[in-house]
Amino acid sequence: MARIGLKDIARRAEVSISTVSRVINDPDQVNEETRNRVYAVMRELDYRTGFQARQREEASVLAVISHMTDSEFFMDFFIALEKELQPHGIYPMMVNSRGENSLSVFLSRDSSWAQIASMAVIIHMDVDERARDFLDSRRMPVVMVHSRNPWFFSVLNNNYLGGYDAAAYLYEKGYRRPAVVKWSDESGSFQSDRLTGFFKAMEERGIPLSGIPVEDSRMSIEGGAACTSRILSRYNPDVLFFTSDTMAMGGLEICRERGISVPGDLALMGFDDIRMAAPMNLTTMKQFIPAKARAVTDHLIRCRNDLFPGSHAEEYPGELTMTPVLVERLTS
Repeated sequence: MARIGLKDIARRAEVSISTVSRVINDPDQVNEETRNRVYAVMRELDYRTGFQARQREEASVLAVISHMTDSEFFMDFFIALEKELQPHGIYPMMVNSRGENSLSVFLSRDSSWAQIASMAVIIHMDVDERARDFLDSRRMPVVMVHSRNPWFFSVLNNNYLGGYDAAAYLYEKGYRRPAVVKWSDESGSFQSDRLTGFFKAMEERGIPLSGIPVEDSRMSIEGGAACTSRILSRYNPDVLFFTSDTMAMGGLEICRERGISVPGDLALMGFDDIRMAAPMNLTTMKQFIPAKARAVTDHLIRCRNDLFPGSHAEEYPGELTMTPVLVERLTS
């Protein structure tokens, strides 16, 4: 069977070859009606670029895209994903959006990774219709992680319950003067669900929200240390709840430097259960990073040989939500 080319797609869609090329390489320059007509023909003819066609038989490259690539969660997830993918001949490539939370905006600045990758995992980013069309034009299987999306399969945390259960545990342990350390994030992220759950559980147990200090900084060990210092200089908490283990590491460092006994003088609790949490004996909420990597891999493998694994092929692609569980260690 002869290989399908741009000329065949153009003829069937009743557009020019240059229009087909723009739909593939710069879809935002083509009106939606024409784009959809070209996409429909591409699906009908099972069109793939030469690189993508070869990758059906050869090793595949997976773009792992995030604006939080410097976080410990990202690195732990990337390592777990690499382990799951390797037996299938799929190799992850880290793509740093350099702080940009919108995939569309990032694509307008840099889409070169799409010339290499044949599938994508998008972590904690917004994907609008323009970005969806870009991914569809390249016929990429896509999985969203920590972001719900109407077009692509999503792997999520039940962050509300994770935060709620964290607060309930601390209350049951006898802590009544909590303070919170969170990272600075203006994108309205999953962190807000953790905090909502935490505050709800505390409020239900008679702890007034007005009495819970909250400090924020960059999601880093240094950021956690700075927040901890500010809280200890102004308040007298008996426990600190950190919305990420990374920042909790900074809190532990401050306690060590000041000779503060943990948990005798001050208890600490994190969220994520990154690899560093166990050797640091940090109490935390486990979010099953290896299991998420396995779920992502399973979905990508199912999609890899589909005729057109893009968003328009399904009415709703589904999602998998995992509820974090308590891991009690020595800091509480």
